[in-house]
Amino acid sequence: MRRYIVLFLLFLAGISACQPQHDEISLPATPTAAAPTPTPVAVPPHTLRVWLPAMVSEDNNAAAYEALTARIQAFASAHEVAAEIRVKPAGGEAGMLTTLGAARLVAPEAVPDVVLMSRVQMEAAAVKGLAFPLTSEAFTTPLTTDDWFPYARQLAMVQSVAYGVPFGGDALGLLYHPEAATPPATWNAWLRASQKWLLPLGNRQAVALLALYRAAGGAWEDDNGRPVLEEEALRRTLSLLQEAVQSRLLDSDLTELTSDAMLWARHQGDAQVFMLTHLSHLLPGPDPRRMAPVPPAEADGQPVALADGLLWTLTTPDAVRQPLALALIADLDQPDFVASWTEAAGYLPPRQSCLDRWESADHTAIAKEIIPYLQAFPSRQVITVVGPVLQQAAAQVVTGKQSPESAAHWAVSTLQNGG
Repeated sequence: MRRYIVLFLLFLAGISACQPQHDEISLPATPTAAAPTPTPVAVPPHTLRVWLPAMVSEDNNAAAYEALTARIQAFASAHEVAAEIRVKPAGGEAGMLTTLGAARLVAPEAVPDVVLMSRVQMEAAAVKGLAFPLTSEAFTTPLTTDDWFPYARQLAMVQSVAYGVPFGGDALGLLYHPEAATPPATWNAWLRASQKWLLPLGNRQAVALLALYRAAGGAWEDDNGRPVLEEEALRRTLSLLQEAVQSRLLDSDLTELTSDAMLWARHQGDAQVFMLTHLSHLLPGPDPRRMAPVPPAEADGQPVALADGLLWTLTTPDAVRQPLALALIADLDQPDFVASWTEAAGYLPPRQSCLDRWESADHTAIAKEIIPYLQAFPSRQVITVVGPVLQQAAAQVVTGKQSPESAAHWAVSTLQNGG
């Protein structure tokens, strides 16, 4: 009997041993601290992406294009990166700004580091956040120095901030042949000359007409920067066009010319004329013609020539890529290179030190004649808003459908009413 009692006690002890013992519950081990995430190491770029406008492509000027691309390639090689150079058209679905905006949204790895843009494109890119303000590292000479021509400093700035390094300038003025005419000093002298007038009256941007309007003393922006047309200055401008038509100096069918390129394609061989066009058509030549500013309405007025140009812009938002991009822009800003490239490509130099290095005395004389009169093209907003209204008013007058007074009043009222 005792044996059974012992066995029973051992059995109970075994069951007890199988039950969980609360005082022996294993607590979880002390959590091991997570390993710190390593700070990403900035990887230097292996490529340098540069976009160029079609106007400086190999098809337009092979020598200038090759000199520019060779300079970019040499810089890239010296910094042990590969240069990716692409040429972009000005507009359309594949246009520079359209493509740049799309790349920022859907293909950041394809965004260019540096883009050569016109002033109007640069302004649009800056407003849209597609171009970035430049630091002093982008300039070989500070933009505030007297070496820069005033027109170049104007082109570089958007709302008082430098967004571009001027590379080459262009002028819109009065093209003439020195053996056929003397540049007129006033509108009356212009009307008394026998040379025909040529300008693209169908151009919706109306840049040539804006130059005439400016020569009449008109402002295209108010004190708050809003686009405007001043009625009296506009009436004088439209009256000038009407008198030119009546004097058979200006043909109304010029309203069919919708661009400066079309004007030049049709009339580049006309030497006995006054043509409102761009100096880049004339340079690098050889061409015996010269360019003068648009004469003022009165003798005490200011002659006008409008300046456009090409500027190097910083377009990569990547802080790691920006230093190399800025270094490239500075390398392309070297006076020796800018001098040789602008003279070969047919653009005005942006700096006195570059003009001093031009080799052709004839080219230098042409540049010196027009540079003092240059002022920056109107803003993109003025061209977009004022241009079409001004073009319509001018077309109504030269075709005899409206008087200068009624057309000027209509144009000013249209702008004031937001039309």
